[in-house]
Amino acid sequence: MRRSFRWWAASTAAVAGMLATAAASPAQQSLDILLTNDDGHAAPTLAVLKQALTAAGHRVTVVAPCDDQSGSGTELSSHYATGEPTPENTITAKRLAPDVWAVCGSPGDAVLFGVQNVFAADPPDVVVSGVNPGQNSGAVANHSGTVGATIAGGELGIPAVAVSVEIDVSTDPPQVGSAPAAAEYAARVLDRLRSTSNGGPLLPRHIALNINYPVASEVEGTRVTSTGRSAFVRPTYERTDLCPDCYVIRPAFDASPDPVRDSDNNALAADYVSITPLDGDWTADERVRSSIRQRLGAP
Repeated sequence: MRRSFRWWAASTAAVAGMLATAAASPAQQSLDILLTNDDGHAAPTLAVLKQALTAAGHRVTVVAPCDDQSGSGTELSSHYATGEPTPENTITAKRLAPDVWAVCGSPGDAVLFGVQNVFAADPPDVVVSGVNPGQNSGAVANHSGTVGATIAGGELGIPAVAVSVEIDVSTDPPQVGSAPAAAEYAARVLDRLRSTSNGGPLLPRHIALNINYPVASEVEGTRVTSTGRSAFVRPTYERTDLCPDCYVIRPAFDASPDPVRDSDNNALAADYVSITPLDGDWTADERVRSSIRQRLGAP
C-alpha cells in the first residue's frame, strides 16, 4: 500500500471483479465512439486512448477542444445570438482529418457539437473522455472538464466514460500513472459493458462512469466507489506585486484520508482502480430535503 492510511471500502467485489478481470470477448459489433478530453485534441494522452480503442475494434472520432480547457467543469457556451452572428456569440470548429475535429470551446461544447453535427445522422454509442493526467476524484471531479464532457453526454442520454490517471504529488518530481495502462483498462471496461448490455445501451440512461487509474506499478483491483469530499489539489490565491489587485494562483495539496469511506480518493490511495457511476444530479438526499422543507414551511 503506497500510503499509510487504511482504506474503508464498501463491499463491491462482485461488480468490481467483473470489470477488473474482463478479458477480450468474442467479436461483437464495433462501437461508434466520440472521443474527447479537456487537454485539447493534440494531447498525447488522447492519442494513447484513441489507439487503444481503435485496437479494440471500435470506430473512433475525435471531437475535442482546440486547446487546454482543464478545470472547465460542466461549462457550456452561453453567449447566445439574439441577432446577427458576431465573434462573441460564435465558436469555431474545424475538421482536421476525417476522424478529428477541433472545437474551440469547452469539453461540453465539443460533445454537444459532435452529437449535433459530426454524429448528426446517428448519435455515438458512447462518449469517452481522457486520458487525463491527474486524478479526477473527490471534489476535483466537480470542476473537471474531463468529467464535465461525460456529464454533457449523459444529459443527452448517451453513455459516457471519463478516464484519468492518478498523480502522486508526494514524490519529487510528481509521479503520474500509466496512460497506456489506463487506456487499455478503459477498452476492457467498454468490452465488458458491451458484452453484458444484451444488445441495449452500454449504461442506464443519463449515467456516466468516472474511472480513475492509480499510479501504482501493481494495481490491487477495482472498486466501484462514491465521489469523495476531499480534493488532492485546490487553488490558493496569494497577493503579488504584479499589480495592485493581483493575486497569484498556487496549488495546495492534500493527501489526508477522505471522510467518505467508500470514496474514489480512498480507493486510489490503496492502489485500486476507482469507478464511480455519475448521474449528473447534484440534488441532496431526501433526508436533507425533508429538513429544508420543515425549516422553510414548504410543502
